[in-house]
Order: sequence, then structure tokens, then C-alpha cells
Amino acid sequence: MKIIITETQNKTLLKRLRRIQEVRDTIEYQMEVQDPCNFEDSDEYAEFCIEEGLRFFYGDEDYEREDDMFADEDENEDNGREEITRFMNGEYYGELVSLWEEYSENCDDDDDDFEY
Repeated sequence: MKIIITETQNKTLLKRLRRIQEVRDTIEYQMEVQDPCNFEDSDEYAEFCIEEGLRFFYGDEDYEREDDMFADEDENEDNGREEITRFMNGEYYGELVSLWEEYSENCDDDDDDFEY
């Protein structure tokens, strides 16, 4: 069986892949800047990093983007959001849980105490 991809389908696929990579980049940025020690457990850390990345990518309220490279696209920006959310959870959740477990062992609860 031979599959033929038209130019229109190719552009749509490339656009979708670019969007997915941009979501990945925003989640990976959260992995870099969020300190696992600031979270009570691994689930909270994983959920926060993924959701924060998604909120930033989609420009949710209070998450305005100055460099929205997808702003000129005709499609509804939320198109496929649930699917992408499931995909990102599947891709990153386990890794983030492992990161929290690895780094939380070195968290010192006394670091937040101030000496007077």
C-alpha cells in the first residue's frame, strides 16, 4: 500500500510538529527553572511543570507571550489541546516524577529558616 501525502497535508503536519516541539520546549524550560524542593511531592511537581508549560504555550490568562510564533495561524489555538495535554503527560510525567525523587533527597527543610 502506497501512502501519498499532499503538499497541504505536509504543511499541516509540519505545523503540528512545530507546535508540539514548542510545547516540549516550554515544559523543558519549566524543568530547568522550577526547584523540585519547592514542591510537596512528585505528582505536584510533574503536574505543575506540564501545566505551566501548556498555559504559557496557549497564552492562557496571565500568560501573555510576546513571541507567539503561531499567532497568525488560522486554526483555533485550542484545537487539539486535550490531545496534546495527554501526549505531554505521557511523555514527561514519569521523567518529572523521577527528577523530583532524585533531587528531593537533597532538599534541606532548614534552608528556609532565617536566623535572627
